[in-house]
Amino acid sequence: MKRVMTYILLLALFSSLLPINGYAANYEERIVTVFEDGSYLTATVIEMQSRASGTKTGSKVSNYYAEDGTLLWRATLTGTFTYTGSGSTCTSSRCSVNIYNSAWYTISKSATKSGNTAYASVTMGKKLLGVTVSQIPASISLKCDANGNLS
Repeated sequence: MKRVMTYILLLALFSSLLPINGYAANYEERIVTVFEDGSYLTATVIEMQSRASGTKTGSKVSNYYAEDGTLLWRATLTGTFTYTGSGSTCTSSRCSVNIYNSAWYTISKSATKSGNTAYASVTMGKKLLGVTVSQIPASISLKCDANGNLS
């Protein structure tokens, strides 16, 4: 029985490492901004498989970490693009925020598009005893080239 449980746990572990639902990160998470207090923002591009040729949907995820590496919040820009081999256009753009520490809240967020690029602007605030003690802005952009490559 212990051997069967071990195999089941190993199978669950390995299957959790595989991309699901057609999502696959095409870049490693990289640090884009380091703040004076040691906290930092990262960016990762995620491509979603499309069934339609000439269409691409993807996201750029911006994670905000405390100096000790604790994830405090995440802003995600999702864009849909059409591409032809000679050009590309952003057809939709949206932004979402996930908060992992209750001291943080969303001050503002917006998403726009222009040409072949999706844009998001997010400002997050941190409250201490009911008073906003810091604000962190995040500007995110996701671009699609003529061949459907996201950056």
